[in-house]
Amino acid sequence: MLILVQAQKFFQINIDSLTVDTVAYYDGFISPPGQTCCATSFWNMYLAANGKIYITSGSSVQHLHEMNFPDSAGLACDVQQHATDLGSYLHNRAVPNHPNYNLGPVVGSVCDTLSVGIEEQEYDFHFGISPNPTESGFVKFVYLLPQNKSGELNIYSITGQLVHKQYLPPWSSLQQMDLSKLSGGIYTCIITSGVNRAVKKLVVIK
Repeated sequence: MLILVQAQKFFQINIDSLTVDTVAYYDGFISPPGQTCCATSFWNMYLAANGKIYITSGSSVQHLHEMNFPDSAGLACDVQQHATDLGSYLHNRAVPNHPNYNLGPVVGSVCDTLSVGIEEQEYDFHFGISPNPTESGFVKFVYLLPQNKSGELNIYSITGQLVHKQYLPPWSSLQQMDLSKLSGGIYTCIITSGVNRAVKKLVVIK
């Protein structure tokens, strides 16, 4: 999918079929509310580590728009206008600029400074779950996928039943999930990417 904005409209283009969907129209919201300025139109976009796209406005406002599922077609991509209140003005319509630390060294270049000459035998996902145990069911999963690779998170009950499955985009490193429907007990959480995998236990208290 290719995402484009035009101040008042938000477009999604399927790069395979070249079909264009208008997935959002500016709803007239003013930020901060109650003021005469400024319009939360659509402007710059930023793909965050949680797999969402955040969108700034054409003015210095204190709200950001969110696209929750960029890989889903049409309205399923779920654009939520002015969903994130920063609490203060975002100046110059800017978005954060974070380096992609997953890219690794450029072998033979001046940027080839990350390798220590030791061949890794097993990939380390830096897999973490919090809070763990959980009583509310709202859980944060953090991880580091192999370079430019997607992954999958599967959660199994103590009897081996698959109770949750989640796609992990290659650019993501964090997922926040509502697992409140799970019964109390111990669950096995497995992240896989290609031949690599990492396993953690999750305790749900009811």
